[in-house]
Amino acid sequence: MVDKESANGASGAPNAPAAPGADSAPGASGAPGTPAAGTSQEADPAAPAPKRVRRGAIVAAVIVAVVLVAGIGAWVWHEQPSFCNAICHSPMDKYVETYGAGDPGMLVTQHAAAGDTCLSCHEAEFATQVSEAMAWVSDSYPMDEATGMLATGKEFATEEFCARSGCHSMDEVVAGTWGFEGNDEKYNPHSSHQDYALECGDCHKVHEKSTLVCNECHALTAPEGWEAPNE
Repeated sequence: MVDKESANGASGAPNAPAAPGADSAPGASGAPGTPAAGTSQEADPAAPAPKRVRRGAIVAAVIVAVVLVAGIGAWVWHEQPSFCNAICHSPMDKYVETYGAGDPGMLVTQHAAAGDTCLSCHEAEFATQVSEAMAWVSDSYPMDEATGMLATGKEFATEEFCARSGCHSMDEVVAGTWGFEGNDEKYNPHSSHQDYALECGDCHKVHEKSTLVCNECHALTAPEGWEAPNE
């Protein structure tokens, strides 16, 4: 007779151990931490961004900062006299030299002392700068060989330009120049028998020696550094 316990052990009783690895096979149901077949696992939104993305953002921010700082620096330099002849040596060298020369006979000296720069008078209008650049590239700007400056300078200093809003007031100029430089009170170069036939630039030279045109007929004391007519 066969023993019952021996028979149970020989027939694969429920207590028999499972085959090795059977419960860890891929996709096996009930395996801990393993998604069932056909399902997707979403990324954790709280997980940190990849380092590559962070590095790219930093590089982009640095590039933007460098471009911004360079742009600000270029604009500040653009407003300085040294910018004017950094490339355009002709015709700008002479103008920049006189800006810092300190010559009392040139109006640029008074303007510089007041803190004015080139752009205080020569406004940076886009259309004007484009036309100036084209004239410089094509070498088609008129030069005065005797002075080394533009031949059109005298056309610039008109009463309309100099007495515009924010600059000079002709009423104040006239009121303040009776008996100028110790001359008789009856003399005023800004209110004379010329009846405003003269323009500002006929006497006042910004980058050249100023000239007292009145002394073509009179013998008046001229401001310091000024020249007599035809001198």
